[in-house]
Amino acid sequence: MKQLYFFIALLLFCGSTFAQKTWQHIPAGNPAFTFSGRFDFSNPEAVRYDWSGSAIRFQFTGKNLQLLLHGGDRNYFNVFIDGQLHEVLHAPKDSTYTIKELKSKGPHKLILQKRTEGEMGTTFFKGIKIEEQASIMPYPVEETRKIEFIGNSITCGYGTEGASPTERFSPETENVNKSYAFISSRALNAECRVVAHSGLGVVRNYGDKEKVSRQRAALPQRFNQTLDMDSTVLWNFSTWTPDAVVINLGTNDYSTQPHPDKVVFQRRYEQFIREIRGVYGNVPIFCVSGPMLNEPAYSIVKEMVETNRTLYNDMNLYFVGIPDYLLNRTSDLGSDWHPSYKGQCKMAGHLVPVIGTVLDWNYSLQEIEEVSNRK
Repeated sequence: MKQLYFFIALLLFCGSTFAQKTWQHIPAGNPAFTFSGRFDFSNPEAVRYDWSGSAIRFQFTGKNLQLLLHGGDRNYFNVFIDGQLHEVLHAPKDSTYTIKELKSKGPHKLILQKRTEGEMGTTFFKGIKIEEQASIMPYPVEETRKIEFIGNSITCGYGTEGASPTERFSPETENVNKSYAFISSRALNAECRVVAHSGLGVVRNYGDKEKVSRQRAALPQRFNQTLDMDSTVLWNFSTWTPDAVVINLGTNDYSTQPHPDKVVFQRRYEQFIREIRGVYGNVPIFCVSGPMLNEPAYSIVKEMVETNRTLYNDMNLYFVGIPDYLLNRTSDLGSDWHPSYKGQCKMAGHLVPVIGTVLDWNYSLQEIEEVSNRK
């Protein structure tokens, strides 16, 4: 009996010791955090963000860590530790998410990446907690280049993890890290930033009953925003300039009737290009069409690019057409007939050599070839 009492006491002591672990709180404003994407720092205790792929990077020592964030009911996050996907995090309300029992004390490299797009909700990052004797350090610079991708659901990674094209969209299956944007950026060793929102076009959003959408802002109207879903906070473009910009818009303008008038679509697209030039200068801009829709968007975007190259001598503007027959309809599609991870890899395989040639960048197609060749 005495042995039983001793065993129970030992268990209670161990449980109490774990529960009383001393943590250091590292607030979100700590300079060791690196932020990739558009963030609102007006409250350094709770940094706001919502664009797809927005990421927080840092290094830490110790075997345990707590992430403090309010992610919302529909947002999901990739947690990468030391280059590997550790797990997918769902953090509704104010959450303290514990990562524990890592094999070594590190230092470990961690990336917290938002998988889902702005319409899934705004996230508030409130810092981390580390063990009493642990420390935090900046994430080492790994990418040597920078690309911004502007687009719609395809760029957001909508349905990339869906099981079939007849499966309806769910936030759990949206993973921007498996979109052609991030796949291409990894192939080119570039930091990837995404400004994209499902269903939006250049002038007309998906399913709108008018030729020009008036009830909901199209994508170019959101370009100068820090947050996708909040037009009141403007982005400071001087903080980050990409080496190249990729635009993949037009699918939603022309996928349903009534189609916008060609001249209206082209003039607004041209205006958007001038807006991009105004903040980024003469960087290469790649205007992509496809692969979910061919005509008439394909020819209209191509004509717009050729006109600007000829009339305005904008020789740093390029058209990249990705035909719908690139994708196998039985194996390359995820939710709601959107490209799956495999389909997105095929898109990246089409785009990467073009960017690499134009910018004289070396690249690796290893991930693209491995995934594309899967049966």
